[in-house]
Amino acid sequence: MGLDAEVDIDRFDSEALEAGLISRGFDEFSLLYKEITESTNADVLALHQMRRQQSIAICEMQTAGKGRRGRQWLSPFAKNIYCTIGIEKSLPPAQLGLVSILSGIGLCQALATCGLAGIKLKWPNDLYFENQKLGGILIESQPVANTDYFFAVGFGINVHMTKAELAEIPQAATSIELISDVAVNRQRILLAAIEAVIEKIRNFSPQSVMNLVAEFAQYDAFYGQSVSVLEAGKGIRGIDAGINESGQLIVDTDTGRQVFSAAEISLRAAD
Repeated sequence: MGLDAEVDIDRFDSEALEAGLISRGFDEFSLLYKEITESTNADVLALHQMRRQQSIAICEMQTAGKGRRGRQWLSPFAKNIYCTIGIEKSLPPAQLGLVSILSGIGLCQALATCGLAGIKLKWPNDLYFENQKLGGILIESQPVANTDYFFAVGFGINVHMTKAELAEIPQAATSIELISDVAVNRQRILLAAIEAVIEKIRNFSPQSVMNLVAEFAQYDAFYGQSVSVLEAGKGIRGIDAGINESGQLIVDTDTGRQVFSAAEISLRAAD
């Protein structure tokens, strides 16, 4: 049966989405809506390269969606949220890693406004609910001028996926529909997420970095817990002590405090 023959598909309403973005004051962002695309990150990066345009790309399905380290992101049609916000921001190079932190906190706060409390962050870019993955973030950046950068802030959130569909993911995962006590409105969640992420990034300044560090601790799924950091195949055990001013993970080990960058490690709760 083809997609057009399905009667219960929860497609986005692109006209209503555009009106919602305008009403929130995001007129400078072009809306790129496609039912199927290779990658929403690639879409906003291509538009920015052509016209230096900020944009928001949304789709019902990605054919080449990816997570960290090039892993494939499972993207069933009209089941989840697949979105990338293309936004310019001036930041010191040492703080580029904070964009993932800002985006993650924004998503947690957006979901809370939609009645989904208890969403946490697994550093640096996963949304967690009771030790199950709910979504993920993928940031790509390009320098524009001086300390100005263009960020493709991609995020995926599991919305309508069933237990059977989630079983295909090689880690414990859940969806909003499985954890929500109220009817799930995918479009409402998407608009809340976009608004929260844009405002979080826009309002951040380097002078407020310590406030961000403290705020992340409130959402850190493993803060104060024993963790095992896997780096280059080697496990380093310690206590999750949050992040530093560059967004790096701090772990207190038996041999002293160590810091890790997102590109190098995989974080696991210690047994």
